[in-house]
Amino acid sequence: MKKIGGYFPYEALLPEKNNFLEGLCPDTGDLRYLMSGRCAIYYALEDYKNTDMRRIAYVPIYTCETVLAPFHKAGYTLLFYDFDRNMNPVFDPAVLDQISVISICGYYGFSSYNREFVAECSRRGIGIIEDTTHSIFSSDGIDPHCDYIVGSLRKWIGVAAGGFAIKTKGQFLSNPKEPDKQHLSIRKQCLDLKNHLDELSCEEREDLLKKGDDLFWDAEMMLRQIFDSFGSDPESIHIMQHYPVRQLMEKRRTNYQYLLDHVKKSDKFRIVFPTLPSGTVPSHFTLFAKDRESLRAALAAHEIGSTIYWPVGPLVDLKGHPNAQYIYDHVISIPCDQRYDEIQMQEVCDVLNSLS
Repeated sequence: MKKIGGYFPYEALLPEKNNFLEGLCPDTGDLRYLMSGRCAIYYALEDYKNTDMRRIAYVPIYTCETVLAPFHKAGYTLLFYDFDRNMNPVFDPAVLDQISVISICGYYGFSSYNREFVAECSRRGIGIIEDTTHSIFSSDGIDPHCDYIVGSLRKWIGVAAGGFAIKTKGQFLSNPKEPDKQHLSIRKQCLDLKNHLDELSCEEREDLLKKGDDLFWDAEMMLRQIFDSFGSDPESIHIMQHYPVRQLMEKRRTNYQYLLDHVKKSDKFRIVFPTLPSGTVPSHFTLFAKDRESLRAALAAHEIGSTIYWPVGPLVDLKGHPNAQYIYDHVISIPCDQRYDEIQMQEVCDVLNSLS
């Protein structure tokens, strides 16, 4: 049985450039490669705040600490928008006269925010930053009114420094800083370890996986302390520019649809996005679980990893936000990425269906 989950290894690349991120950047815009998604958000904010004297940001209450920390560091006051229990953002028009920038996101590849509200923000001169870490490969994953497109490819491929930032109108006013060498070294050690697993016995594999996981979290914790407008490195840029993204997109869509077709309806969980629109490329197969820890344990017993995106961050106060509390308490994500095929997806189905 092939273990499902974990961070990505290095993978085979195309000899030619894919021109994917470059193709998302308008002719009048500017694309920069950053060390991480957190660094990309901060880099965009540092650029935007040169002309933003108000500095009040409208941000999602269901989000990652990665998204909020750059706003806090850049000196922004945070106003939070809510969600319904289907993970749809709920915007409040009353804030339009207060805010100077809005952060939007298409969760797990599915963009369900109110496009007209975003358009109204644009008409009023409110800056629009879209975190496309989840939605970068979906055809509707970028709102046409965006002033900045930011994100990271590390949730999608094996790359040490996978951040990117696009300014859609004009050039960035400063260049990214050199990447942090220590952080980059730890990230690359993780990837190198993952690529040697096939050479080892089962026991050696487990030891190496644990070492890799420990290194991965060392890097994560370090990044939370040191993040800045750090750029990417040449090797990571090469990977992003030469990765076979079309294969990635097709495989993830195929795997997600297989799960939709074969996972039975259950009172133990609910599929968050029960249909797959034609242009959507999912990052994960995401559920709301009645008893999340029991479901995770059942998956883990069959070597199927799962992730909780996200723990409640230190800048988030859920008082008065029961729907967001529900999401944080019940959401669970299962891999459906390009490393796996129908065999692994059926293993996921078998476990989930056994709970019904």
